[in-house]
Amino acid sequence: MSRCTVGAAWVLGVAVAVATTQVALAQSDGHPDRPVPGPTPSLHFPRAVTRRLPNGVRVVVLEDHGLPIVSVSAVLTLPDAFDPPGKEGVGGIAGAMLGEGTTSRSADQIAEEKAALGSGVSALGFMTVTANVDRSLDLMADELLHPAFPESALDRIKANSIAGLQRASTSAGYVAGRVFATAVYGATHPYARTATEASLSSITRADVMAYHAAYYRPRNATFVVAGDITPDSAVAKLGRAFAGWTGGGEPGQRSIAAPTGRGVTRIYLYDRPGSPQSTILIGGIGPRRDTPDYYALELMNATLGGTFNSRLNLDLREAHGWTYGARSGFQFRVVPEVGTFTASTDVAAAKTDSSLAAMMGDLNALRTTRPVTDSELAFARRAETLSLPLSLATVQQIAGATAGLIQQHLPLDYYDHVVERFSGVTTADTRRAATQDLDPAHLVIVVVGDRATIERGLRAANLAPVVVVDAQGRPVVAAQ
Repeated sequence: MSRCTVGAAWVLGVAVAVATTQVALAQSDGHPDRPVPGPTPSLHFPRAVTRRLPNGVRVVVLEDHGLPIVSVSAVLTLPDAFDPPGKEGVGGIAGAMLGEGTTSRSADQIAEEKAALGSGVSALGFMTVTANVDRSLDLMADELLHPAFPESALDRIKANSIAGLQRASTSAGYVAGRVFATAVYGATHPYARTATEASLSSITRADVMAYHAAYYRPRNATFVVAGDITPDSAVAKLGRAFAGWTGGGEPGQRSIAAPTGRGVTRIYLYDRPGSPQSTILIGGIGPRRDTPDYYALELMNATLGGTFNSRLNLDLREAHGWTYGARSGFQFRVVPEVGTFTASTDVAAAKTDSSLAAMMGDLNALRTTRPVTDSELAFARRAETLSLPLSLATVQQIAGATAGLIQQHLPLDYYDHVVERFSGVTTADTRRAATQDLDPAHLVIVVVGDRATIERGLRAANLAPVVVVDAQGRPVVAAQ
């Protein structure tokens, strides 16, 4: 049997095992006349081997010869928060221009070489058959190290970015996110800043070149190589392709100011006249990614709003029919920065106050009268762990997961222990996590909808003071 056949059969086998187990779980849940769930699919993650290129850049290799495929990724630390004030968006534009031509290849020539390879190659990586790794690396390195940044491409990308921003500005979800960031971090905080038409219009070729020179450096890079390649071969090939990239060293550390602190809960209302729906976004500052309660938080959130069977979704969608879906989650940043917690939904305008009251009620109950039960914890644990083998079944998925570990500064053997750590969470752990990290008295509540329809009900519900704001989160009516 060929390696392709073996690999395909293995992926199919995992998919069947997971699907079978999920069906069995759905049919059992303590009923003696239903099938008993089979064993949990095992998770096998390739061992990560770390090496260094001659120029000091770290390389993480995950060797797997099941298929003649190799994935190469450049994991770069390029935070949007480093965009200079007044030039917000320059980092995104710099990244978008890397494929627009180099000092030795035009954009058309790059496109022709990609077509000849039969696979996509970008400045940040590729996946290709083993025989094409060297040619793909040559093209990747040229795009990453020697971009030409032609003026014509810059003008086109800026125009497209401005058009995209204009479209996004009409979205209730986009506006809710902007208001939320301003309320949580403060208007001048780097994480509340965002690209505007003015900032995008002001970006010049010199700005893009300066950004590339400052941040597309070896000290900010790690290469992840996965698939049909050995560590020695990976280092040799990368060393040849990136021999001219000097600097090396560990990734640079970011210095982002801490949020000013949690204020008392307020409702920030943005008027969207005539909107038949309201967007509700509830949240605030969350824990750091290295919190000891991480696994308990994830399982607690699965019960609250992280799965279809979560309390928020069953309450607002299934019980009341006010929404197509409600969700919640923790968003983590790179340590030592804190993350955020959010719960959100889109509801019929007439049910805005009722939906918000229900969401706040579910949050409060999770901390007090209705903590996570044994059966909810068991379901949440299965939801988190049973999908892992299928989500890590391909070379590209494994490479992507490893890149995520690097970006989060997590150990490369994380997946060797993740199932065990989820299995060790108790209901007491989830209750402690809910008490510590869900504080209904210190939340930001953003509501985007038709003010004429929803404001009176929001104020009458007496859930929190209401502040009417503009799209940047600035008050236009004093709190009442």
